Amino acid sequence: MGVANKVPGVSGGIIAVVTGFYEEFLYSLKRLNFKALMLLMTGRFRSFIQYTNAAFLSLITLGIIISYFTVSRLLDYALIYYEQHVWGLFFGMVLMSAVLLVRDFGRWNFRYILFCAIGLATGILLIFLEPAEENRNLFFVFFCGMISIIGMTLPGLSGSFLLILMGNYVLLLVDAVNALGAFGVGLTQNIPFWELYNIHQELLQILLVFILGSLTGLVAISSLLHYVLMRYEKRLRTLIIGFIIGSLPILWPWSDHRTIKSTLETNTSNTVFEQGTLFTIIWLIVGAALVYGLDMYERKK
Repeated sequence: MGVANKVPGVSGGIIAVVTGFYEEFLYSLKRLNFKALMLLMTGRFRSFIQYTNAAFLSLITLGIIISYFTVSRLLDYALIYYEQHVWGLFFGMVLMSAVLLVRDFGRWNFRYILFCAIGLATGILLIFLEPAEENRNLFFVFFCGMISIIGMTLPGLSGSFLLILMGNYVLLLVDAVNALGAFGVGLTQNIPFWELYNIHQELLQILLVFILGSLTGLVAISSLLHYVLMRYEKRLRTLIIGFIIGSLPILWPWSDHRTIKSTLETNTSNTVFEQGTLFTIIWLIVGAALVYGLDMYERKK
């Protein structure tokens, strides 16, 4: 989920849907409420862990954090030198996710088709929006955090892509994360804490506010989605299917005019290798096979 959340156009929530823990994820987040806070404040830690499903949420959180400083770094490299292959991989994953969701949905009627069309139209319309300018205002950064978390809670709607449209993708998921990494490396080299903090102060503050906004949005949006899922499950699922299908044009590997590409463009363009169509198709198949394999594993389990 951490890797998927960092890639513009890919929704981390898709991973939760395909691997079968999306509903448990929403239910667990919904339990991060006032009652959970009271359990924690009164020292009833065992009750807090059981009530919030803390072990489950902790593993997901740990996986996301680790991926941001390990696998996602590899992904950054791959997007520079093998960009088309990366988009092929994720296109295959999202395409197969849409196929499996349609297969498992059951009987369709006009109302469900209408909700699917609304999700599809929304996903496609996002492609044509122009990115805003970078904004370092902390209130706006907090708002970015609340919006970006949508990618984890609403499959098919990429939080990273929304950050691009808001103008703060590079600031929040590249510069701020790299500043934290540099801060950690500096500590291991016995550089004084306050000296490192003064160097990276602005970006570290931005990252902290962004995380707080993300946590706030995660609890608020997940509670709303859990309520909708309980009362309007079929409609929400068709809307999600529409979102996922609508995101496919963003991920098309052979796109010549991608908003994401222009936003992340760097001075390394001269080092990008020419990539063959055959290998892109192979990675597309690998992505589709990976999602299908996860689905088969979940069914057997």
